[in-house]
Amino acid sequence: MSLGVRRPPALERISPPSQVHLDVREDIRRGQEPFARIMATVKALGPEQALVLRAPFEPVPLLAALGKRGFAHWIDQSAPDDWTVWFYREPGATGHAAQAEPAITSADRDTLVVDVRGLDPPEPMVRVLERLDALRPGQRIVVLHERRPMLLYPQLEDRGFTHETEELEPGLVRIVVRYPAPPS
Repeated sequence: MSLGVRRPPALERISPPSQVHLDVREDIRRGQEPFARIMATVKALGPEQALVLRAPFEPVPLLAALGKRGFAHWIDQSAPDDWTVWFYREPGATGHAAQAEPAITSADRDTLVVDVRGLDPPEPMVRVLERLDALRPGQRIVVLHERRPMLLYPQLEDRGFTHETEELEPGLVRIVVRYPAPPS
């Protein structure tokens, strides 16, 4: 069942070698968060490639997040717990769709401040995880958020980062994320 929507012609032009398949159904059944794995796969996609994602449900927040990055999607549901979502770029589309970038400043050479207030979920987590890729031992990111990002914390811990959260006032939370310095 394709939710009553005919397969877009753009998908017919994507050859099998350009289809990057990722099945996260088992991850989700085991209680693991596949978001970082999905975003790493998306980040590695070439301009002519498509992500073919299998999930046990319709990943609505992901549809919005990747839509803001310039990806169209098509959904095929073959069973109540088996969804295939194609994420692809329309011919002629370029880069990311327009979206306000979070404010990023550098307080000093070892501190990066990222303000993700006002972004729709899961975009704040996406932006923070992207910034972590460039972080070096001893450096830190200060994230300004509207609320405690509960799904971000396990992602940070899995990558070996430490974090401290402080609620400064209603609607303003500061999270300090540190890349542990190597032992001396």
